[in-house]
Amino acid sequence: MASSKPPTILEKIYAQRQLDVDVAKATPGTRPDELKEYLSMNLAPKLIALVPRLKRNPSTSTSNPSLSLMAEIKRASPSKGEIAMTVNPAKQALIYARSGASVISVLTEPTWFKGSLLDMRLVRQAVDELGENRPAILRKEFIFEEYQIDEARLFGADTVLLIVAMLKQEQLERLYAHSVSLGMEPLVEVNNAAEMQRALDLGSKVIGVNNRNLHDFNVDMGTTSRLVDMVRERDVILCALSGISGPQDVKTYQEQAVNAVLVGEALMRAKDTAVFIRELLAWPEA
Repeated sequence: MASSKPPTILEKIYAQRQLDVDVAKATPGTRPDELKEYLSMNLAPKLIALVPRLKRNPSTSTSNPSLSLMAEIKRASPSKGEIAMTVNPAKQALIYARSGASVISVLTEPTWFKGSLLDMRLVRQAVDELGENRPAILRKEFIFEEYQIDEARLFGADTVLLIVAMLKQEQLERLYAHSVSLGMEPLVEVNNAAEMQRALDLGSKVIGVNNRNLHDFNVDMGTTSRLVDMVRERDVILCALSGISGPQDVKTYQEQAVNAVLVGEALMRAKDTAVFIRELLAWPEA
């Protein structure tokens, strides 16, 4: 008998994205074989490596280095609704880049987050003027097929998000391997100890702990703190994702040896984004 339990938010998003991807794959110009051919023609933009870029920020040359910043372009979300619907992603990305962000995360999911691949391509084009100093570009998406990773590479991403909670282990391993084969070390997202172990078994070099449970979208800022010990003494960059809103959050995670924070809503709502970033991370003035 089928379960009468209603789908979680993550399950709803996953189901919709499967429909969206089926449409894209059937559309002339974006069929899977066409994306493969574009990649084989070396039409994808030049990559930068995620791991070394995450280890560099405006404070790394000082005596008291801070965490690195993954700054997010986020118009809306399932939990908060509209956040910044009139944002210009390219302009916002330049503010993030010039303020010292190591990574710019771009949500490309259209239904709940109001994002697109075009947003990501324009973000990438905007920061290209910074050359080797530009931030890495993350495709923040609900990825379940190699096709979406090919899309990400062609549209200018340096890395993609793989969410352990929505992937079977075989899927996770296959998608991780495909991303790495294209030169993109993925950000692997976890929410509990079991998922963290799966990410470690995978050999992930960059692991993000989402303080927001994607099934019910509740936030628990202690989620990252509880999982820190699992990566201690390992060659893993640990990132805290979701819920970070002020300097105290960053200070707490820094004391726990977290390496980076991903911040979206607070940056999108900030009156002066550059000042907010500097105060959030306790970075020196540029």
